[in-house]
Amino acid sequence: MTPMATLTLVYETKDNAHYAESPGDDETALLGTVSVQKWALPKPAPSTIRLSLEPYEIERPSPAARPPGAATGADAVTGAGATASALRKGATVEIVKNRLAGIHQPPEWLEQYLGKRGTVLWTTVGGAMVKLDSGATWFPYAELAVKD
Repeated sequence: MTPMATLTLVYETKDNAHYAESPGDDETALLGTVSVQKWALPKPAPSTIRLSLEPYEIERPSPAARPPGAATGADAVTGAGATASALRKGATVEIVKNRLAGIHQPPEWLEQYLGKRGTVLWTTVGGAMVKLDSGATWFPYAELAVKD
């Protein structure tokens, strides 16, 4: 079942139309206020819009599409950092220093996480959201080592 929400125009600004859901008495709102760029809407902005939420799977590049020199096999999941194919939701990872592609975050920011272990919540094209004791943070693959 695909959840759908009907949104009503609340107000407009120069560049945006702002919509909000008005759920029935026995329902809870599916989302909060949504701002839509006016260029993406017909003119004048419609008084109601319908939004459907569907799962979206990002297509992962095939192993053949990896850049030359990219780590593969066992090298990809050891201290050199993880890859998209090595990580899955629920995997345990350790935060490591990124020595391959340079530091993506300021060194003082990364130091607070080095050596900590966490669980992968989801992956993106360039990294993964990791649940740690203190919350969740996104890390590039080169700063993650798979531990399970």
